[in-house]
Amino acid sequence: MEEDSHCKMSSIKNSTFTNVNKSSNFFGNINKKHSYAGKNNEQKVNKIKSNLHQDLFWPFSILIMFFKLIGLVTFVHRNVMYKKRISYTFQYSKFGIVYNVVLSSLMIALNYIISIPFRLNWHYMIQTNLTVGIAVLQTVLGTLVMCVILISYCINQKSLVRIANRLITIEHEIDRLYHLYHPLRRQRIFCIMIIVCILKICLLILLLFVEFLVLHLNPVSWLTDVLPAFHVGWILIQYFLLVTVIQADFADVNRAIQSLTRINAPDLRLQSLYQTRRIIMNNSIVYQLLQLRDVHCHLCEISEDMSSFYSLPVLFGIVFLFLSLIYNGYYFLLFLLMTDDILNYSYGILDVILWIIFLIYPISLLTNRITRILIEVE
Repeated sequence: MEEDSHCKMSSIKNSTFTNVNKSSNFFGNINKKHSYAGKNNEQKVNKIKSNLHQDLFWPFSILIMFFKLIGLVTFVHRNVMYKKRISYTFQYSKFGIVYNVVLSSLMIALNYIISIPFRLNWHYMIQTNLTVGIAVLQTVLGTLVMCVILISYCINQKSLVRIANRLITIEHEIDRLYHLYHPLRRQRIFCIMIIVCILKICLLILLLFVEFLVLHLNPVSWLTDVLPAFHVGWILIQYFLLVTVIQADFADVNRAIQSLTRINAPDLRLQSLYQTRRIIMNNSIVYQLLQLRDVHCHLCEISEDMSSFYSLPVLFGIVFLFLSLIYNGYYFLLFLLMTDDILNYSYGILDVILWIIFLIYPISLLTNRITRILIEVE
């Protein structure tokens, strides 16, 4: 009997040990599968980010070279490797200052040698003392605005370098928090930027086509009116692009905060933390919220630096664009009220309409984007 009981106890122990081994192997396989899935998801995220950065590399470099050509970028940029990925660093440059000073001197010389005499001697389709006076004022103000913009970029180059480097740093910080939210609309936002720039260039080409082939205006007239409007429009576009990047970063931070908080509310719209009564969080969530708070503070500081940097150039640019809008609006009214046969001036009316669209386009883009970033900050 004792032997039988001893055999039963040993068999029970062996079966129990076998079940424990099976259970441990089962949970071990589950952990291995979860760790493999986590590594696989992390590799997919890193692949998405690396492909995105590689896709943005060349267009970003081309955009910087274009802004350098028109004097709206005075610093130099270097390509560096950051965690096996191509990144950028921006540095102070004396050559950019010399280039902008030469451009300003050239614009002043061309203004008094070519532009003002051309405006005074030009045969207008509808000529009055007011149209001639506004045209001369527009030419002088356009040259003044371009010189102020170019010189302000020289004086505040260090501020722009600091803004650009801090934006790159913010992008790296947001990449480290990439696991908190789904892959965002970086590619879509970049496509919007490209479309905005292409539309701006298409409007310029269409305007030059109408003025050259239809109205038979020579390139000297482009120097007096098209060039200042082109330059002011692109500084607003540049401001729009930077605001778009910051607005996307604010959206990333808000989405990350939303993913970390469980809000017991009927609507799933993003709410501020102080408006939420019940939030379930642990130590890791608190640490991640502190990281997001730091990123949010850095974005607010960058926004403040940007507003200080662009305040004077944008102010002069907006004044010039509104004066040009008044000039073209006055011409448009003259075409409608002072002519008996409007069809004879149809090309002139088309040119004025294109001018109004060309001037309003960057202003509307910038105001719309600033409204959106204010919504994200709130």
